[in-house]
Amino acid sequence: MKHTGIVRTATITGVAAALSLATVLPALASPQSDPVTTVADLDGDGEIETVTAQLTGDNEQVVSATVHGTFTSIHLGADSWVPLEAPLVTDLNGDGRAELIVTQAVGANTTFVTALHYDGRDLSQVVDNEGKPLSVPEGGGVAAHVGYQCTPLDGGGRTFETVKTEADDVRADPITYSGTRTVYTLRDGALTAQKTISIKSRPLTDPVLGTDAATCDQAGS
Repeated sequence: MKHTGIVRTATITGVAAALSLATVLPALASPQSDPVTTVADLDGDGEIETVTAQLTGDNEQVVSATVHGTFTSIHLGADSWVPLEAPLVTDLNGDGRAELIVTQAVGANTTFVTALHYDGRDLSQVVDNEGKPLSVPEGGGVAAHVGYQCTPLDGGGRTFETVKTEADDVRADPITYSGTRTVYTLRDGALTAQKTISIKSRPLTDPVLGTDAATCDQAGS
């Protein structure tokens, strides 16, 4: 992939406003109380752990696992009125230790997810370049194009990349988008921005807008 317009910092104007169009889905059913599960190699030792997520109250979920006989859990936000999704097993840096993508908010066009990692003792949220718990939007509808993917590095490992753009004019044909693509590396549960690529009036067919969550699947899972 050839990138142009590489800058070290960038401000995304209007993306938040575009995403605000993704209103939260109305409450249609009572909260789900049954747990959902997945399996993951959280510590990279080749043994598989069972990961459980369960709603524990209004807009709250607990994600838990037992690793080598030690129980760990973390409380996170959730939409109580939509079916709870099992965490997605991912490997954001390609080191063989699974991270977990957890859905926290579901809108009409946009879903917001966070990521968890196992630090050898506890499950905790991956933090962004500013040290804040990671929150990544996916989707965006027509007004915005947002999401993430992972890209292999020469010699091993991966980068984690997020795309945050808004439509220049939703009436145009084709619609073009402007914003940024940020390339991160992950170490010890913390993301570090390596570069931010400025995107200016590009159609969705442009590779710089490419997002594919499946590229972050844990190797061998």
